[in-house]
Amino acid sequence: MKKWFVCILLVSLPCGCAETPHAEHGHEMTLYEIKKSHLFGQIEKQHVRLTDRQIDELIRCNINISELEKTVVYYSMTTRRGRSEVAKAFPVKGEGEYGPFELVVDIDRTITIKKIHIVKNPTDSDGNPVIDSNFLEQFIGKDVTSSFELAKELEDMLTTPAKIKPIKSALITSEKIAKELRKWLSIAKILKRDYPIWSVEQ
Repeated sequence: MKKWFVCILLVSLPCGCAETPHAEHGHEMTLYEIKKSHLFGQIEKQHVRLTDRQIDELIRCNINISELEKTVVYYSMTTRRGRSEVAKAFPVKGEGEYGPFELVVDIDRTITIKKIHIVKNPTDSDGNPVIDSNFLEQFIGKDVTSSFELAKELEDMLTTPAKIKPIKSALITSEKIAKELRKWLSIAKILKRDYPIWSVEQ
């Protein structure tokens, strides 16, 4: 009887955990959890190919686009009724002094950063996560006109509070994140201007 019960338990465990999000190897936020936080709508994967004119415009803003990034992949977050888009979620990837990181940034219709999710968080030499929520919260509410400059000295933080306070002992990671977030804000601005109906796949 005990053996039969154990077998049933072992078989049922994988089924019960199939849709349970978990933090493994730094994956603190999954698409499953992003969908869960967007309770009153739906999320659809979309893509659009940047034109040469759009790429030239980004270059003039000191934003270089790789060959892979010329096709912009994002998640369209819409309301269930009317297909009105609430925000776009862009994957943000890069590599700092502790290895690769991956985020997802929600940018709303006003081209403002609404929320930042951590997908892959590198760890330092002590095994602690490098990217913390306090650092990311500094970008919430920023738009394309905002400053993304980092405070590199203590004096900068005191005299210029608008500057971003970097992650302690992770200046390269901090700079990469700030640069990537500014890039995706600029891309979102172009997409809104050239494709006014955000909720339709281009």
